[in-house]
Amino acid sequence: MNAATNGAFRILMICRTNRLVAMQEMVERLGLAEALVLKSCFTLMQAGFLEGKRGRGGGYRLARDPATIRLTEVVDAFEPEENLFPCRLRTDRECRIVGLCKLRRACERAYGVFRAELDRLTVADLALDDSPPTATLSAAPPPRDSRSAASA
Repeated sequence: MNAATNGAFRILMICRTNRLVAMQEMVERLGLAEALVLKSCFTLMQAGFLEGKRGRGGGYRLARDPATIRLTEVVDAFEPEENLFPCRLRTDRECRIVGLCKLRRACERAYGVFRAELDRLTVADLALDDSPPTATLSAAPPPRDSRSAASA
């Protein structure tokens, strides 16, 4: 997934309450660049997931019940399938190794599992508890030490 999709999931998580969440609060809590938050919020609004209020006291909140927003809908708003699926069979260009390629079949299976898992979940399933506004939602877990993971 691209950074905008990842940011969108996190934006939807903190906007799940009925209170308006200001752009600056999103930037601070999510640890994302303001440009990325702005881009993601715009796309989320265009897709009907967020609504916004301008001006003093403004911000963003969910436009729909979080239990009705499937994660696949969010991915579809941000990621054209060809970005998630590397095989050229889904484009107009001809693939020269289609008869020999095992990667295509592996990617098709992985993509199917990926979609099925995300389709099972909604934004409500991702919702965090009501942590204080000063809590930061990190972009990614800390890297694992491959040596200790292999011995575990």
